[in-house]
Amino acid sequence: MNVLLLLVGVAIGAEESQVKVSPELDLWVAQQKISPFSVNAEGLEGGQDSHVLGRQIVGLAIEGGPVEARTAVSITEYQLLGSGWDIEGSIDERLRTESALTRVTFRELSVSSTLPVAQIQTGLMTSHWGLGMLANDGAHDPYFGLPEFGDRVIRGRITTQPIPDGSWYLTGAFDRVIQDEQVVDPRRQWAQQGVLSLVWRQDQNAAGLYGVARRQDELDVRRSTSVGVIDGFVDLTHEDDSGLGARFAMEVAAISGKTNRSTSYGSPERLRIRSLGATGVSMLSWQWLGLGSAFGYASGDGDPSDDEMNDFTFDRNHGVGMILFDEVSGSIEAATYLNLIDPEHVGSPPDGVEASVTEGAFRRATYIQPRLELDPLPWVHVRGGLLLAWSTAPVRQPFYTVRNGGVPLNHLQEPTEGYRLGTEMDWAIHVSPLRDKLRSSIGASPSVGVQWGRAWLAPNLGGESVDRMIVMLRVH
Repeated sequence: MNVLLLLVGVAIGAEESQVKVSPELDLWVAQQKISPFSVNAEGLEGGQDSHVLGRQIVGLAIEGGPVEARTAVSITEYQLLGSGWDIEGSIDERLRTESALTRVTFRELSVSSTLPVAQIQTGLMTSHWGLGMLANDGAHDPYFGLPEFGDRVIRGRITTQPIPDGSWYLTGAFDRVIQDEQVVDPRRQWAQQGVLSLVWRQDQNAAGLYGVARRQDELDVRRSTSVGVIDGFVDLTHEDDSGLGARFAMEVAAISGKTNRSTSYGSPERLRIRSLGATGVSMLSWQWLGLGSAFGYASGDGDPSDDEMNDFTFDRNHGVGMILFDEVSGSIEAATYLNLIDPEHVGSPPDGVEASVTEGAFRRATYIQPRLELDPLPWVHVRGGLLLAWSTAPVRQPFYTVRNGGVPLNHLQEPTEGYRLGTEMDWAIHVSPLRDKLRSSIGASPSVGVQWGRAWLAPNLGGESVDRMIVMLRVH
């Protein structure tokens, strides 16, 4: 902290350079409503009636000469008004059982210096890579849904250009992970990782390769996970003078390692980790019309009793639709967790059971999503999507399936067949009539967005239909 304050002072007091102070705002408040749906065989329901929640991120960047200091604070308001849900406990970090609870967290407190041969940065900061499939700062808008969470790390980073003034950037970093989809409580989980990446950037186009070596220790139970990650992405756009545009983007990642955080009947000492994930989007646009599609794949574990774990989980900030995974799967996971830790049902909880609750992250599934975009006016944007999803492993709820002798049953204690999960239709309209005028004067602009979606769950997930509506006011 003292080093940060010293460098901030250097920036402010820098001679022969003009100090620039820039505020950063990303504020939103939303009213949403999710229709009820069954999450277990005992009649417990997920979904929430009308409720209000919000998040405010306020930051400041101070730049003086070659030194820049950044700070940002996030104020998250859970269930500010209205109803919560009926699933007990706080394992889901969205804290849907709490009423009018506010949390304040630091998102950034860092300093960087640009030297003749490299840029150095250190401190607390958010982490994002590629399309946000594995590392996601929670500040990028999901295609549908709300921007939530955000990966945070205490990082030391050095970046250099192998070719001076070129388009390639080589980065090495070391992180202490404070928050991501695997770290629920940094006081009880010690996660550290080394990162090496090579990125090419030119105008709006980018591509990169990212390698991570990570170890995470569960301090309470003395269990650990060690993995290596390789992740590559490409994001290319083109637009000609006639208004015809195209975008193609894709990210692919593989994870390999070992863990004893979770174990199995066939391997009570440890599990090998072998998983694969991919996501991508392609769009063609002409003037006010855009057509395209997105896809995603996350490998699934076909045999949970062997010595290998194959489930791949996207970062929870990388939204896939707004109901099927974000709401339905996330709620079923939270209810399943209650089954697995209930002393009336089990003698002791399975190892690593808390890791099965992912706050609605896309996992062990594949999807395609045809998309339509319309921009009838410069300040009006409309988008629609049709999501079709299948599981990449047999559909099963762990508690009921084990009690059934390993024959798959779903969360309603019903037999499952095939891999289909469901279909979802989503629409969104965003209106920002004062966008350009206010952005030029205060650096941010307000917008109003309305989103609506309906998911038709396959029989494997109970066969119900679930609706979600969001009305959001945002300034960013």
